[in-house]
Amino acid sequence: MLGKYSAHDILLIKTITNLHVGTGKGSEVVDLPIQRDNYGFPTIYSSSLKGAIKSYIYFKEGKSIAELLFGPDESGEFASTVALTDAYLLAFPARSLRGVYCYLTCPLLLRRFKEYADMVKYELDDEIKKLIEEGKTNVCDQSDAISIKSDNKEKIIINEELILENLAKKNLSNLTKTLGLDKELIIIEDDDALQQVERSLIRLTRVKLNRSSKTVESGPWTEEYVPPKTVFFTTVFYSKPPTPLLNKMDKNVLLKHLQIEDIEKIEAATIKNYLNKNLKYLIIGGHETIGSGIVELKVLSKKDEHTKEKSTPN
Repeated sequence: MLGKYSAHDILLIKTITNLHVGTGKGSEVVDLPIQRDNYGFPTIYSSSLKGAIKSYIYFKEGKSIAELLFGPDESGEFASTVALTDAYLLAFPARSLRGVYCYLTCPLLLRRFKEYADMVKYELDDEIKKLIEEGKTNVCDQSDAISIKSDNKEKIIINEELILENLAKKNLSNLTKTLGLDKELIIIEDDDALQQVERSLIRLTRVKLNRSSKTVESGPWTEEYVPPKTVFFTTVFYSKPPTPLLNKMDKNVLLKHLQIEDIEKIEAATIKNYLNKNLKYLIIGGHETIGSGIVELKVLSKKDEHTKEKSTPN
Protein backbone atom coordinates (compact mmCIF):
# COMPACT_ATOMS: atom_id res chain seq x y z
CA MET A 1 0.00 0.00 0.00
CA LEU A 2 1.29 3.46 -0.90
CA GLY A 3 -0.60 6.26 0.84
CA LYS A 4 -4.29 5.92 0.01
CA TYR A 5 -3.54 3.64 -2.95
CA SER A 6 -4.08 0.01 -2.02
CA ALA A 7 -3.83 -1.53 -5.51
CA HIS A 8 -1.32 -0.97 -8.28
CA ASP A 9 -0.05 -2.17 -11.65
CA ILE A 10 3.00 -1.92 -13.83
CA LEU A 11 1.92 -1.34 -17.40
CA LEU A 12 3.78 -1.73 -20.70
CA ILE A 13 2.97 0.67 -23.53
CA LYS A 14 4.00 -0.47 -27.02
CA THR A 15 3.60 1.93 -29.93
CA ILE A 16 1.71 0.53 -32.91
CA THR A 17 2.02 3.64 -35.06
CA ASN A 18 4.21 6.73 -34.91
CA LEU A 19 3.75 8.56 -31.62
CA HIS A 20 3.92 12.32 -31.15
CA VAL A 21 3.37 13.52 -27.59
CA GLY A 22 4.71 17.03 -27.86
CA THR A 23 5.98 19.71 -25.53
CA GLY A 24 4.18 22.53 -27.35
CA LYS A 25 7.40 24.42 -28.01
CA GLY A 26 10.17 24.30 -30.55
CA SER A 27 13.89 23.67 -30.26
CA GLU A 28 16.91 24.58 -32.33
CA VAL A 29 16.61 21.44 -34.48
CA VAL A 30 12.92 20.44 -34.40
CA ASP A 31 9.95 22.78 -34.40
CA LEU A 32 7.65 20.33 -32.58
CA PRO A 33 9.77 17.98 -30.43
CA ILE A 34 8.51 15.06 -28.37
CA GLN A 35 8.50 14.91 -24.58
CA ARG A 36 11.74 13.79 -22.93
CA ASP A 37 12.86 12.84 -19.44
CA ASN A 38 15.68 14.54 -17.55
CA TYR A 39 18.27 12.35 -19.30
CA GLY A 40 17.01 13.13 -22.79
CA PHE A 41 15.20 9.86 -23.49
CA PRO A 42 11.67 9.96 -24.97
CA THR A 43 8.93 9.82 -22.36
CA ILE A 44 5.17 10.33 -21.98
CA TYR A 45 4.28 12.70 -19.17
CA SER A 46 1.70 11.33 -16.77
CA SER A 47 -0.65 14.25 -17.49
CA SER A 48 -0.70 13.34 -21.20
CA LEU A 49 -1.23 9.66 -20.43
CA LYS A 50 -3.94 10.29 -17.86
CA GLY A 51 -5.76 12.68 -20.20
CA ALA A 52 -5.74 10.11 -23.01
CA ILE A 53 -7.15 7.39 -20.75
CA LYS A 54 -9.82 9.68 -19.32
CA SER A 55 -10.92 10.74 -22.80
CA TYR A 56 -11.10 7.10 -23.89
CA ILE A 57 -13.24 6.13 -20.89
CA TYR A 58 -15.40 9.24 -21.30
CA PHE A 59 -16.35 8.43 -24.90
CA LYS A 60 -16.58 4.67 -24.35
CA GLU A 61 -18.36 4.44 -21.00
CA GLY A 62 -19.70 7.94 -20.32
CA LYS A 63 -19.10 10.86 -18.02
CA SER A 64 -19.95 9.09 -14.74
CA ILE A 65 -17.29 6.38 -15.06
CA ALA A 66 -14.68 8.85 -16.32
CA GLU A 67 -15.27 11.14 -13.33
CA LEU A 68 -15.34 8.23 -10.90
CA LEU A 69 -11.86 7.20 -12.06
CA PHE A 70 -10.24 10.56 -12.74
CA GLY A 71 -12.29 13.15 -10.88
CA PRO A 72 -14.87 15.71 -12.07
CA ASP A 73 -13.90 18.15 -14.81
CA GLU A 74 -15.77 21.08 -13.30
CA SER A 75 -14.01 21.24 -9.95
CA GLY A 76 -11.12 19.90 -7.95
CA GLU A 77 -13.38 18.83 -5.10
CA PHE A 78 -12.38 15.17 -5.44
CA ALA A 79 -8.94 13.82 -6.24
CA SER A 80 -8.51 11.22 -8.95
CA THR A 81 -9.12 7.63 -7.91
CA VAL A 82 -6.42 6.56 -10.39
CA ALA A 83 -2.88 7.95 -10.33
CA LEU A 84 -0.14 7.37 -12.89
CA THR A 85 3.59 8.02 -13.14
CA ASP A 86 5.35 9.22 -16.27
CA ALA A 87 5.80 6.51 -18.89
CA TYR A 88 9.52 5.87 -19.32
CA LEU A 89 11.38 4.34 -22.23
CA LEU A 90 12.34 0.68 -21.81
CA ALA A 91 13.35 -0.63 -25.26
CA PHE A 92 13.34 0.85 -28.74
CA PRO A 93 13.75 -0.43 -32.31
CA ALA A 94 16.83 0.53 -34.30
CA ARG A 95 17.87 -0.13 -37.88
CA SER A 96 20.20 -3.09 -38.35
CA LEU A 97 22.37 -3.64 -41.43
CA ARG A 98 21.18 -7.24 -41.38
CA GLY A 99 17.76 -8.34 -40.21
CA VAL A 100 16.19 -4.90 -40.87
CA TYR A 101 15.89 -3.98 -37.19
CA CYS A 102 16.51 -5.09 -33.62
CA TYR A 103 15.73 -3.71 -30.16
CA LEU A 104 18.09 -1.73 -27.96
CA THR A 105 18.09 -0.99 -24.26
CA CYS A 106 20.71 -0.06 -21.67
CA PRO A 107 21.45 -0.50 -17.93
CA LEU A 108 20.02 2.91 -17.04
CA LEU A 109 16.62 2.10 -18.58
CA LEU A 110 16.57 -1.39 -17.07
CA ARG A 111 17.51 -0.20 -13.57
CA ARG A 112 14.75 2.38 -13.62
CA PHE A 113 12.30 -0.33 -14.69
CA LYS A 114 13.37 -2.49 -11.74
CA GLU A 115 13.06 0.43 -9.28
CA TYR A 116 9.45 1.03 -10.30
CA ALA A 117 8.71 -2.70 -10.37
CA ASP A 118 10.01 -2.98 -6.81
CA MET A 119 7.87 -0.01 -5.78
CA VAL A 120 4.64 -1.75 -6.87
CA LYS A 121 5.91 -5.14 -5.64
CA TYR A 122 6.07 -6.68 -9.10
CA GLU A 123 8.42 -9.63 -8.72
CA LEU A 124 10.75 -9.78 -11.69
CA ASP A 125 12.02 -13.12 -12.90
CA ASP A 126 15.27 -14.14 -11.11
CA GLU A 127 17.08 -14.23 -14.44
CA ILE A 128 15.96 -10.68 -15.27
CA LYS A 129 16.88 -9.38 -11.81
CA LYS A 130 20.35 -10.84 -12.07
CA LEU A 131 20.78 -9.38 -15.54
CA ILE A 132 19.82 -5.90 -14.34
CA GLU A 133 21.95 -6.10 -11.19
CA GLU A 134 25.04 -7.18 -13.15
CA GLY A 135 24.63 -4.24 -15.53
CA LYS A 136 26.59 -5.89 -18.34
CA THR A 137 26.57 -4.19 -21.72
CA ASN A 138 27.16 -5.16 -25.35
CA VAL A 139 25.38 -8.46 -24.83
CA CYS A 140 22.82 -10.20 -27.02
CA ASP A 141 20.87 -13.45 -26.81
CA GLN A 142 21.09 -14.70 -30.39
CA SER A 143 22.98 -12.45 -32.81
CA ASP A 144 23.07 -14.76 -35.84
CA ALA A 145 20.04 -13.13 -37.50
CA ILE A 146 21.44 -9.60 -37.30
CA SER A 147 25.24 -10.03 -37.48
CA ILE A 148 27.65 -10.14 -40.41
CA LYS A 149 31.12 -11.66 -40.73
CA SER A 150 33.90 -9.18 -41.47
CA ASP A 151 37.66 -9.41 -40.81
CA ASN A 152 37.10 -12.64 -38.89
CA LYS A 153 34.79 -10.77 -36.53
CA GLU A 154 31.09 -10.96 -35.92
CA LYS A 155 29.72 -7.45 -36.34
CA ILE A 156 26.32 -5.83 -35.82
CA ILE A 157 25.87 -2.42 -37.42
CA ILE A 158 23.16 -0.27 -35.87
CA ASN A 159 21.69 2.84 -37.50
CA GLU A 160 24.52 2.89 -40.06
CA GLU A 161 27.02 4.14 -37.45
CA LEU A 162 27.29 2.02 -34.29
CA ILE A 163 29.49 -1.05 -34.86
CA LEU A 164 29.26 -3.76 -32.21
CA GLU A 165 31.89 -6.51 -32.46
CA ASN A 166 31.85 -10.02 -31.01
CA LEU A 167 29.01 -9.40 -28.59
CA ALA A 168 28.93 -11.56 -25.48
CA LYS A 169 26.15 -14.13 -25.47
CA LYS A 170 23.69 -13.71 -22.62
CA ASN A 171 20.32 -15.32 -22.03
CA LEU A 172 17.84 -12.50 -22.57
CA SER A 173 14.89 -14.69 -23.53
CA ASN A 174 12.89 -14.05 -20.35
CA LEU A 175 13.38 -10.28 -20.63
CA THR A 176 12.47 -10.35 -24.33
CA LYS A 177 9.35 -12.39 -23.58
CA THR A 178 8.30 -10.14 -20.68
CA LEU A 179 8.59 -7.04 -22.87
CA GLY A 180 6.77 -8.70 -25.79
CA LEU A 181 9.63 -8.10 -28.25
CA ASP A 182 9.53 -9.81 -31.64
CA LYS A 183 13.20 -9.38 -32.59
CA GLU A 184 16.65 -9.65 -31.01
CA LEU A 185 17.43 -7.43 -28.02
CA ILE A 186 20.86 -5.89 -27.40
CA ILE A 187 21.91 -4.21 -24.15
CA ILE A 188 24.30 -1.41 -25.07
CA GLU A 189 26.15 1.31 -23.14
CA ASP A 190 24.07 4.16 -21.68
CA ASP A 191 25.86 6.77 -23.78
CA ASP A 192 25.39 4.75 -26.95
CA ALA A 193 21.70 4.26 -26.14
CA LEU A 194 21.08 7.99 -25.86
CA GLN A 195 22.78 8.57 -29.21
CA GLN A 196 20.99 5.72 -30.95
CA VAL A 197 17.55 6.67 -29.73
CA GLU A 198 18.11 10.06 -31.35
CA ARG A 199 19.07 8.28 -34.58
CA SER A 200 15.94 6.08 -34.35
CA LEU A 201 13.42 8.91 -33.96
CA ILE A 202 11.37 9.92 -36.98
CA ARG A 203 11.47 13.57 -38.03
CA LEU A 204 8.94 14.67 -40.63
CA THR A 205 8.75 17.92 -42.53
CA ARG A 206 5.21 19.15 -43.11
CA VAL A 207 3.53 22.06 -44.85
CA LYS A 208 0.02 23.46 -44.97
CA LEU A 209 -1.43 23.71 -48.49
CA ASN A 210 -3.90 26.22 -49.85
CA ARG A 211 -6.90 24.02 -50.62
CA SER A 212 -7.83 25.74 -53.89
CA SER A 213 -4.41 26.43 -55.42
CA LYS A 214 -2.58 23.41 -53.92
CA THR A 215 0.35 25.67 -53.13
CA VAL A 216 2.16 26.01 -49.81
CA GLU A 217 0.25 28.34 -47.49
CA SER A 218 2.49 27.98 -44.46
CA GLY A 219 5.53 26.00 -43.43
CA PRO A 220 7.60 24.01 -43.66
CA TRP A 221 7.95 22.83 -40.08
CA THR A 222 9.44 19.67 -38.60
CA GLU A 223 7.73 17.25 -36.22
CA GLU A 224 9.33 14.54 -34.12
CA TYR A 225 7.87 11.05 -33.64
CA VAL A 226 8.70 7.97 -31.62
CA PRO A 227 8.73 5.01 -34.06
CA PRO A 228 6.40 2.00 -33.96
CA LYS A 229 7.41 -0.91 -31.70
CA THR A 230 8.91 1.35 -29.03
CA VAL A 231 8.22 0.06 -25.50
CA PHE A 232 7.54 2.31 -22.50
CA PHE A 233 6.41 1.42 -18.99
CA THR A 234 4.35 3.23 -16.39
CA THR A 235 2.98 2.45 -12.94
CA VAL A 236 -0.69 2.88 -12.06
CA PHE A 237 -2.12 3.30 -8.55
CA TYR A 238 -5.75 2.76 -7.51
CA SER A 239 -7.65 3.95 -4.45
CA LYS A 240 -11.18 3.48 -3.18
CA PRO A 241 -13.48 6.24 -4.51
CA PRO A 242 -14.60 8.69 -1.79
CA THR A 243 -18.14 8.12 -0.55
CA PRO A 244 -19.30 11.72 -1.23
CA LEU A 245 -18.30 11.28 -4.88
CA LEU A 246 -20.20 7.99 -5.15
CA ASN A 247 -23.28 9.62 -3.63
CA LYS A 248 -23.33 12.23 -6.41
CA MET A 249 -23.40 9.65 -9.18
CA ASP A 250 -26.04 7.46 -10.80
CA LYS A 251 -25.63 4.21 -8.88
CA ASN A 252 -27.29 2.13 -11.60
CA VAL A 253 -24.73 3.32 -14.13
CA LEU A 254 -21.86 2.46 -11.80
CA LEU A 255 -23.22 -0.99 -10.98
CA LYS A 256 -23.75 -1.78 -14.66
CA HIS A 257 -20.31 -0.75 -15.88
CA LEU A 258 -18.32 -2.01 -12.92
CA GLN A 259 -20.35 -5.26 -12.88
CA ILE A 260 -20.93 -5.39 -9.16
CA GLU A 261 -24.12 -5.84 -7.14
CA ASP A 262 -23.56 -3.39 -4.29
CA ILE A 263 -22.21 0.16 -4.48
CA GLU A 264 -20.59 -0.35 -1.09
CA LYS A 265 -18.36 -3.02 -2.58
CA ILE A 266 -16.45 -0.62 -4.82
CA GLU A 267 -12.83 -0.88 -3.70
CA ALA A 268 -9.48 -0.03 -5.23
CA ALA A 269 -9.34 -3.57 -6.64
CA THR A 270 -12.69 -2.95 -8.39
CA ILE A 271 -11.22 0.03 -10.24
CA LYS A 272 -8.05 -1.92 -11.05
CA ASN A 273 -9.98 -4.87 -12.49
CA TYR A 274 -12.20 -2.57 -14.54
CA LEU A 275 -9.28 -0.77 -16.21
CA ASN A 276 -7.35 -4.01 -16.73
CA LYS A 277 -10.33 -5.38 -18.61
CA ASN A 278 -11.08 -2.30 -20.71
CA LEU A 279 -7.69 -0.81 -21.53
CA LYS A 280 -6.17 -2.70 -24.46
CA TYR A 281 -5.49 0.00 -27.05
CA LEU A 282 -5.30 3.76 -26.70
CA ILE A 283 -4.58 6.90 -28.72
CA ILE A 284 -2.05 9.20 -27.08
CA GLY A 285 -0.78 12.57 -28.24
CA GLY A 286 -1.44 14.51 -31.41
CA HIS A 287 -2.22 13.81 -35.07
CA GLU A 288 -4.62 10.94 -34.42
CA THR A 289 -6.56 11.77 -37.61
CA ILE A 290 -3.48 10.86 -39.65
CA GLY A 291 -2.91 7.62 -37.77
CA SER A 292 -0.45 8.67 -35.09
CA GLY A 293 -0.49 7.78 -31.41
CA ILE A 294 -2.02 4.28 -31.42
CA VAL A 295 -0.50 2.16 -28.65
CA GLU A 296 -1.09 -1.27 -27.14
CA LEU A 297 -1.33 -1.63 -23.35
CA LYS A 298 -0.30 -4.70 -21.40
CA VAL A 299 -0.51 -5.19 -17.65
CA LEU A 300 2.32 -7.26 -16.21
CA SER A 301 0.75 -9.79 -13.85
CA LYS A 302 2.40 -10.88 -10.66
CA LYS A 303 3.66 -14.45 -10.35
CA ASP A 304 1.11 -15.28 -7.66
CA GLU A 305 -1.67 -14.12 -10.01
CA HIS A 306 -0.37 -16.47 -12.71
CA THR A 307 -0.33 -19.32 -10.20
CA LYS A 308 -3.84 -18.53 -9.02
CA GLU A 309 -5.17 -18.48 -12.57
CA LYS A 310 -3.59 -21.85 -13.35
CA SER A 311 -4.98 -23.46 -10.21
CA THR A 312 -8.50 -22.19 -10.78
CA PRO A 313 -10.72 -25.01 -12.11
CA ASN A 314 -12.59 -24.50 -15.38
